[in-house]
Amino acid sequence: MSAENERIPEAGAENAQERELSIEEAFERIRDLLDTMEKDGVTLEESFASYEKGMELIRYCNSRIDEVEKKVQIMNADGSTDDFD
Repeated sequence: MSAENERIPEAGAENAQERELSIEEAFERIRDLLDTMEKDGVTLEESFASYEKGMELIRYCNSRIDEVEKKVQIMNADGSTDDFD
């Protein structure tokens, strides 16, 4: 399935059949979209669709990274939390 056609699960998605992308997989799909956009002969519509999909992937990555940061704060061994600056 191409990156342009695959739906990205939203953070907290309730559909158990959806497999969430790892952050690494999402970054790989962003790279694929950039490669597609850089090819000769790509139409404006195709570029815009790739751009929209890329922005959706970036929002997804930001959400996943925020979730990981929150988990790390909880997991400090001495019971304290650290803010991420």
